[in-house]
Amino acid sequence: MTQQTTSRHRADGRTRVLGRPSLRVLGTALAVLVVVMVTAGTTWFSGASFTSGSHTLARVGAAADYHPPRVSLTSPGATVQGSVQVQAVASDTGSGVARVVIEYAAAGSAAWTALCTDPTAPYACAWDTTGLADGDYQLRATATDLVGSTATSVVVPTRVANPATVELATIADAVRGTVTLAATVTGAGGRSTSSAFQYRAADALPTDGWTTVAGCGAVTGPSPSCLWATAGLTDVVDVRVVTTVGTGTAAPRVEDVQPDVSVDNVMPTVTVDAPSPMRGTVQVSAVPVDEESGTERVELSYKPETSSTYTPLCTVRTEPYRCALNTGTLNGLLRYDLRAVAYDAAGNVSAPAVVRRAIDNGLASVTITSPLGGDLVRGTTTITADHTALLDAPARSVRFDARPAGGTWTAVCPADEAAPWSCTWATASLASGTWELRAVMTDVLGRTVTSPTVTVTIDNNPLKALDVQASSGSSSGRASAGDTLTFVYQGQLNLATVKAGWTGASTPLTVTLRDKAVATATVSDRATFDVNLGTVLFAQNYVKANKSVPIGATMVASTNPTAGTTTITVTLGAVSSGDLRSASATGTMRWTPSTAVKTPGDIACSPTTAVESGAGDREF
Repeated sequence: MTQQTTSRHRADGRTRVLGRPSLRVLGTALAVLVVVMVTAGTTWFSGASFTSGSHTLARVGAAADYHPPRVSLTSPGATVQGSVQVQAVASDTGSGVARVVIEYAAAGSAAWTALCTDPTAPYACAWDTTGLADGDYQLRATATDLVGSTATSVVVPTRVANPATVELATIADAVRGTVTLAATVTGAGGRSTSSAFQYRAADALPTDGWTTVAGCGAVTGPSPSCLWATAGLTDVVDVRVVTTVGTGTAAPRVEDVQPDVSVDNVMPTVTVDAPSPMRGTVQVSAVPVDEESGTERVELSYKPETSSTYTPLCTVRTEPYRCALNTGTLNGLLRYDLRAVAYDAAGNVSAPAVVRRAIDNGLASVTITSPLGGDLVRGTTTITADHTALLDAPARSVRFDARPAGGTWTAVCPADEAAPWSCTWATASLASGTWELRAVMTDVLGRTVTSPTVTVTIDNNPLKALDVQASSGSSSGRASAGDTLTFVYQGQLNLATVKAGWTGASTPLTVTLRDKAVATATVSDRATFDVNLGTVLFAQNYVKANKSVPIGATMVASTNPTAGTTTITVTLGAVSSGDLRSASATGTMRWTPSTAVKTPGDIACSPTTAVESGAGDREF
């Protein structure tokens, strides 16, 4: 293409070329073009970064982030132990922080270990140092922003210095024979450890020494254990583990103690008894004795004298230790051996106690099976009986009679003419006191036979002990602050006869727990009170031998008009005495109320003992 130009002569003699625009004109034209194109929606460049143009008039672009994030780590302290918080501060002025990784390494090491990755502020995590060797460490934080840029904080130094601890594995409250002792040492930080297992009497003075268990004086490692041969030892003792961490005379020592472990290597004793000869249904009873850890259970069994194999009769865990044996199902031509075996809480087993009894069911017989001798009867109860009869003269009827002790027999209800023999006895209108029961069986030939007499106690006093319960806030096995004793009376109380001037609001009192050997022949520990609440007998040993422990307490009263009951709840206060011990045995409490407590009508409370309702348990 050929550009056409023209020229003109000027007066000054110079020639001007026409048809070629000047640079100024070209610049102006380009500026106009840019304005027009921007107005049309097409952008060709940006002051921030490169962008592309499109003839479709669409626009694609993003702001660039040329700056890395900023991050710093806050020191958790010059020296740390246990679990500590490690925190970082991170920011990013461009795309924003995506995550922060916090790491640690031994001082001078390049082997970093991540503690955590935190995507949101505050950027922090817990550092558990208990598994690390004591010594110098370094910490750092690395932040990453949303476009992948990273920054790492200045390294922060710290020192791990964990105190060592030792924990004695739980020992049973009552033990015997060979016992495994074990412990766990933590926080040694790679230092060597040497542990010793020791014991001393639970009532020892603080200045008394400890006896090291034979073979258990220098057990090394983080999980020391050894065997304690307790043969020949019978006592309540405290057991401890003492651990030396490191070496040298200045090496620290840590310890852990379990108090009141009953070491019982003495077998319980037991006796067994039954009527002689045995007729009809009889009660086989046992009396166990264990002065140390306490009776856990009694097993009763029987066998023909010609056999070597006993048949279980029953297992009894609370007083009275007895159960029924229907001799009508046995071979009347043989004598039978009755056996009792007692077990204590430590696992000792008594020598079997055995008695031999003949069976005499050649004549017809009848036996009352409920209630049993010594039972307490209130309101309406059911009397039941078993019988044996001659083959040629089966039973026709059974009549039940009752009388005050030594009085005149009176039929309780019409004769029952069909087995099972039973009768409903309403006692509400009868005088409280000792009563006797008997059953009279008549056979089809008109002959009669009378059962052995059963003696019971009727108690229909308008005010009497109904139930006693205990509860523990700690389940520690020993009396402690917050534990409660709850006494339920049947009837309404004049609360001022429990404590002078008392209205039922919270009021102080003293509860004294006494060992079974203190000023009494009882075989149980007990609680007494400085107000008129009577006495509570426990199935467990809560007090060290020959000790009494007074405990400050409070009590409140409430009534239930619908049930006609009054409840007194005693809450124990703080216990500081070292003369209490833990107990693991289960059993039932027995509460004998005070007759000094009276109704608003001045009727004294019945002295009849109330037995804790429900399954036998550990009271505290």
